[in-house]
Amino acid sequence: MINFKTLQNRLDHTYSRAQDDMEDAAATASESGSMEDLQAFNDASQQTNVANMILNEGLRAKHGITKAIIDGIQ
Repeated sequence: MINFKTLQNRLDHTYSRAQDDMEDAAATASESGSMEDLQAFNDASQQTNVANMILNEGLRAKHGITKAIIDGIQ
């Protein structure tokens, strides 16, 4: 059985790490302005978007399961 608390913690950590990486890449790109740094920022931004989407899907799945349990009890 899936432990949703553990899954939620992992998703939160992944999103937080992706956001930190994006902020670091943004700072580096703003200082240097090189194409490589701008590409690194773009990649980090995309990873943050994917992590956010996965986090939202995890929350949606948890909500759906909780709703199904409550509906089953009624």
